[in-house]
Amino acid sequence: MKTNRILLETILVTAVTLLGMWFIPTAKTLFALIPVVYLLIERRLRHRDWGDLGFRIRTFGADLRANWLLFALTGFLIQPLTALWAKSYFPEFLAHVQARLPFESGIGWGVLLPMLAVSLIGEEMTYRTLIQGRITPFIGVPAAVRVASLLFGLAHIAPGTGLVLLADIGLIVVDSILYGTMFARRNNLWVVWLAHLLGDIGGLLVLASV
Repeated sequence: MKTNRILLETILVTAVTLLGMWFIPTAKTLFALIPVVYLLIERRLRHRDWGDLGFRIRTFGADLRANWLLFALTGFLIQPLTALWAKSYFPEFLAHVQARLPFESGIGWGVLLPMLAVSLIGEEMTYRTLIQGRITPFIGVPAAVRVASLLFGLAHIAPGTGLVLLADIGLIVVDSILYGTMFARRNNLWVVWLAHLLGDIGGLLVLASV
């Protein structure tokens, strides 16, 4: 009964979060905080330790070594190479992604990096700890990774049309599948978060320079 209740809570929190982000985009940041607040409150009420949420700093080195290939792909290669590929072969997609960059609004790296680091912790808690972690006992690891990754991609929908939008969501889903695979292997959110952070920084550096 308790397990079923946790699943229902997960579905409810996820639905409220995503529907709010889609239909009230001006409050997207507020809705994105709902899963994080839920997890923090639920941890205290159910007496979970931080390791249950994936915050396993003591095993970070071993968990990183166990995921070194996926970490290298997501942290250093995929996003920069995608930006360079788009510059040469898919300029419409490049323009679509560049439209989301914050630099034109005057945000510099000194503000952007801390904001990015904090927001990615929330993203990984939502899609790895909450969604993937809580539905895995019911549908298995592969399906849980795919479901969480699809929702992760749909949460990042930006105005666009046709092949550009499909490529954008598709590439985000692929990245998320790799993050989810790393998390499923060792249940260490720090490793996934660092790979995500480094990948986004690398992608931003390339996108800002092309």
